[in-house]
Amino acid sequence: MTAPNPLRSLVDVFSEVVDPRVARTRAHPIENVLTLALLGVISGAEGWEDLQEFAKRKAPDLSQFLALSHGTPSADTFRRVFEALPPPAFHEALMRWMRPMLGNLAGQTIALDGKALRGAMAHTRQGGAFHLLHVWATEQRVLLAQAAVGGAGEEVPAALELLRSVDLTGATVTADANFCTAGITQVIRDRGGHYLLALKGNRSTLHRHVADCFATERDGDFATTKPDVQKGRAHGRSELRIVRAMSAALLPPELRERWTDLESIVQVERLRLADELSFQRSYYITSHAPQAKKLAPRVRDHWKIENELHHCLDVTFGDDRRAIRSEYGTENFALLARFALSLLKRNSGPSSTNKDKRSVRMKRKIAMWSDSYYLEVLNSGFPAI
Repeated sequence: MTAPNPLRSLVDVFSEVVDPRVARTRAHPIENVLTLALLGVISGAEGWEDLQEFAKRKAPDLSQFLALSHGTPSADTFRRVFEALPPPAFHEALMRWMRPMLGNLAGQTIALDGKALRGAMAHTRQGGAFHLLHVWATEQRVLLAQAAVGGAGEEVPAALELLRSVDLTGATVTADANFCTAGITQVIRDRGGHYLLALKGNRSTLHRHVADCFATERDGDFATTKPDVQKGRAHGRSELRIVRAMSAALLPPELRERWTDLESIVQVERLRLADELSFQRSYYITSHAPQAKKLAPRVRDHWKIENELHHCLDVTFGDDRRAIRSEYGTENFALLARFALSLLKRNSGPSSTNKDKRSVRMKRKIAMWSDSYYLEVLNSGFPAI
């Protein structure tokens, strides 16, 4: 037996969301508004007026799934709903719907990082660019959690709350140096996960000791460490990556004990050749054993949140150009974009093909042109049960 129709189950999930509107103004059920919005963003909609046009033009097809006795929502209706709907409630509904396709995250990488939405300038708490913090399952390409923060300085407290909301059992959380705090390591381990955190000068004492450990090893020609060496070429440049790992027992006990279950320290050396030659040496701490071959893919996986999420949102979904002038509206439309992106990336195309190699941009165009492709995208990844 196959899983329930994804569109039907999506409508059912959205019908459970508490409608923030006054009862007498609800000409369009909230499940209609939310379902049409997600399908619209899959199909290229970039604002409230776009959603109105999408709903109007697709109404004949979607009326068999949605009760459209009052027609389709106007741009103002979409705006009012998303400006009033608490983003955590909307995100939880999306996650309830997607969990059947998510599977077990054990052994996978979960990346934590922030992103500014530079077009959303009005009504933010500090008057600057709107800032979102993301918890991204890199293999599944699903947004596990999101929070709006006032800026980079508010990211760590928000990250603690987000990580507490996610089942991290068996997964590895990666993050940049801003999140390299004792509190973050404690929460990750409490939630059953491992961590691999970048280490920079903001943790000066720990950074100095880790750098000294590898310098001593380097002076001894790395006699006791076995490197993982990877070569790659992309975007017109060649890169050589050398990853080494050592036991954290080499650190002073009073320093090591500040970090929950700290097992290893890691050094990554990157040699890049493009127009000119560059060299970079980075350090990490982790709760994993000092096995460079197993840690190297985790280091690389972290960049998927930048390349597959943030970059794609800017280039294909116009994240930085979208000027929605309310916090809830901005955050909710951002959720639509992120879940639409997940579905588009997971879509493998018609069953007659092995894999759909078309870009996300092209898939959005096809969804816009086609009468049914956006429904195919909606079905992506749902397992047979």
